[in-house]
Amino acid sequence: MGTKFTTQRSAQGLGEMLGRLLLEPAIWAAIGAAGGAAWLGWPRILVVSAALLAGAVVGSLRLEALHWSIPARLRRAMVEVGLCSRDRSGRLQEPRLRGRPVRVGRNARLRWKLPPGVTLADVLGRQAAIEGRCDCALSCWEERGALVMEVLRHRIPEHVQFSDFYGGARPHGQLLLGLGMGRRGALWVDLDSCPHVLVGGMTGGGKSVFLRQACTFLATEYSPSQLRLCLLDLKGGTELAQFSYLPHAMAPVADSVLAAADLLTKVRQELDRRLAEVRRSVEADGSAARQDWPRILVVVDEVAELTVRDLGDDRAARAAQQAATGRLAEIARLGRAVGVHLVCCTQRPDADAIPGQLKANLSGTVAFRVRAAVNSWILLDSEGAALLPPHPGRGLWSHETVEEFQAIDCSMEESRSRLLARWGSRPDPATTGPVTPWWQNTDLISNDPEEHGS
Repeated sequence: MGTKFTTQRSAQGLGEMLGRLLLEPAIWAAIGAAGGAAWLGWPRILVVSAALLAGAVVGSLRLEALHWSIPARLRRAMVEVGLCSRDRSGRLQEPRLRGRPVRVGRNARLRWKLPPGVTLADVLGRQAAIEGRCDCALSCWEERGALVMEVLRHRIPEHVQFSDFYGGARPHGQLLLGLGMGRRGALWVDLDSCPHVLVGGMTGGGKSVFLRQACTFLATEYSPSQLRLCLLDLKGGTELAQFSYLPHAMAPVADSVLAAADLLTKVRQELDRRLAEVRRSVEADGSAARQDWPRILVVVDEVAELTVRDLGDDRAARAAQQAATGRLAEIARLGRAVGVHLVCCTQRPDADAIPGQLKANLSGTVAFRVRAAVNSWILLDSEGAALLPPHPGRGLWSHETVEEFQAIDCSMEESRSRLLARWGSRPDPATTGPVTPWWQNTDLISNDPEEHGS
């Protein structure tokens, strides 16, 4: 078996490229055609012009394939970072392309046969270096003895407008939510297949804007008969207060540990009721089909307030904190089967703030920039979030793969205007007392009972 070759290879010289071109059959076919034209008695100027034109066309096409194309650049980058080996005679063995690249817009999927001694682990260990050399993002896996490499080449924009993103094409899904624009293009998540999401990052990274745009889109896209919102805003209740007045809200925004424990207990009771109906359905006819219930989305802004906040000698608050933490873990563990989803947000992505039992059931992660690599490891099992540029809204999405993206921007004013346009006027939270649940506020209910799931 060949030994790994890790010395950086110099770039191809002009002589080597010309040598490769002279071995191409198309070049000799062009020379033969020019010779045949001369033998037939064509004017010399036409013969020379035809030969030069044919050589230029064929040569440029082959140079693109050998040197400038994505497969050529990737092969060269893999060799430069050491993904090659030498056989017993000392001849360099490079990764070889298998089949033709499959292109989807600017993106492509390639299959490689790796040299002896080079493994998928070696490729993944050098992936960041290859991406930097080729200005792309890669997703690599092994399939039937070949390395499959998905090459993502879309530019990540500096800013993504709410209307621009959601005004474009959408994939199919049961409960879709936009994340932003990444190397793959528009990045979406279907909460039906990825039911619970963890959002983390330091202050100013973009967590609150992400939650605002998510709730705004869901509340304007889905009716209350399709989606209900349970909002816990433990940073003072200011970020999510405007969503309390929507017909989707199951209760006012919980802005204290006691209110959070009470709201999460009610969600758990609804979850138990749905599970009991599913069990009865299974016992009756053997079918576990989910009923036509509205999905419930529980949003927690600053989950650390429920897990690690020091409440001093307040026994009631400490008991509520413990109960709320337990309810969150139960909802994450059992909610998917009956349409209960969870989005937990924190600016303290550490092991104490995110208990292992909770994190294990949060299948998707949105990681904005964090201060230290240890925080990134808690979120992503890698240090990627600590290496993000200091640009608000730039984050990493981790589900089946990890992808960098720019999150959707939505200001408080834009969110409010869109909600008002969709659901009508509501009281100003700055001038009113406790929030009135939607089912008690007739001003917020339209005349169409089906619209609100009545």
